[in-house]
Amino acid sequence: MKITNKLKYIGLAMLTLFVSACDNGFDEINTDPNSPVAVPASTLVTNGIFNVGYTYWDRDLNFEFGELMVQHMAQNEYTEEQRYSFATSDFNFRWGNLYSGQNVAAPTGGLYDLAAARNLVLENVNLSDAQRANQLAVIDIYMSFGYQMITDMWGDIPYSQAFQPSEYPFPAYDAQSDVYAGMISAVTDAVNSINTSETGFTSGDILFGGDMAQWEAFGNALLIRMGMRVGNSAAVAAGFGGTLPTSDMMLVFSESQDVSNPFYQDKVVSSRDDFRISAELVAAMNAQSDPRLTAYAMPAPGTDVIVGMPYGLSDGDAFTLKNSTSDIHTNIEDDPTAPAYLFTMAELEFFRAEAIVRGYITGNDAAAFAAAIDHSVAQWGVSSPGYGASIAYGSTNAEKLDAIALQKWIALYTNGVEAYAEWRRLDHPALTPSANAVSGVTGIPTRMLYPNTEDGTNGENLAAANGGSNSLNDRVGWDAN
Repeated sequence: MKITNKLKYIGLAMLTLFVSACDNGFDEINTDPNSPVAVPASTLVTNGIFNVGYTYWDRDLNFEFGELMVQHMAQNEYTEEQRYSFATSDFNFRWGNLYSGQNVAAPTGGLYDLAAARNLVLENVNLSDAQRANQLAVIDIYMSFGYQMITDMWGDIPYSQAFQPSEYPFPAYDAQSDVYAGMISAVTDAVNSINTSETGFTSGDILFGGDMAQWEAFGNALLIRMGMRVGNSAAVAAGFGGTLPTSDMMLVFSESQDVSNPFYQDKVVSSRDDFRISAELVAAMNAQSDPRLTAYAMPAPGTDVIVGMPYGLSDGDAFTLKNSTSDIHTNIEDDPTAPAYLFTMAELEFFRAEAIVRGYITGNDAAAFAAAIDHSVAQWGVSSPGYGASIAYGSTNAEKLDAIALQKWIALYTNGVEAYAEWRRLDHPALTPSANAVSGVTGIPTRMLYPNTEDGTNGENLAAANGGSNSLNDRVGWDAN
């Protein structure tokens, strides 16, 4: 069921920045014409980090799209999304939250805030060179995290002309290959510019509290993710050759309703109950006696057994099974402080195993594969020593890559953005499209639709994007082969 969620703001950021992305240049952004209060870069960074991270984990992009496309979850009524019934207007909010900054409910998009903060940092004469370099690195790394989310979902996007409204009021779309080249270059430069003995943002950094060693590790992890996505072995090797995370990297939510976990907001605050764990995921996990299953979902009502909802059913058929199938686990849906996992140790080790198989780096791929699974088990609070080593890995490279893809698909449960990207990239596991798919959609959608708001405001440039096509069956650049 299509629901528009209002993007949440933190503290002062809720009150200080309501400017149009089209009408004002960044030289004006730090001044509210109706108030003498200047907005510091740290406040914009807070807002940007939170808004981008929240959107990454929110219903609209995450569990009502990504999680449904990869069949981690199934709808138990109002099944439009799992039957691929989408119109361009359904993506206005998704695009606006991340990118355009023009959505009525979120007049300042997260990336827009970060771009504005970047200009303020450049203009701040009170910063030392090292402090400025660190603050710019934080912004550039996290903006690339956001840009990757956008281009992986849509394909070609405004990038080189983005967020420069005075010079480019109607920004051109860049090919996804150019976007990736730009992001990899930006993150590489940012990581190399970090001075871990100097401060970054002493306030406003709600992700790492100003710890630049953590930002360096996040940047290297992002280089690995981006490099693997497009087959850039140099970026992958550079990421693995630098400082790496030693624990999961998370955006932590709060007990406060406005800044609580999106799953909690959906289930508890909004009293929604639209999703079940899918029968497809339950079957895959039962086939390997996966100990995480009891952390993924609750037993079906009146039983001690987890029963998945078949994917892709019609409204009526799904509703019939609603009260006899397993809900998403309460630890996911009922905890306002449950975090958004931006990067996990499991993902890093799966990438390591794959990079070794593909010859990008050297090492023991089987050990990395087992470690990835064990990290995921630990992430879900389950104790099952040695479980990773018990999972069949294979002997040929093709078998190994399929094993990595399957286990990553299982491990990325609740992270629909990454699961959807990795499923398209690795082409495994084989998933059966909804038998009740709407007319005109062939197979599982492979991208989001450009929104009609963009068509209305930047239609000439949009018409040239993605080869002039705007179909759910189009493939983004790295998925075209």
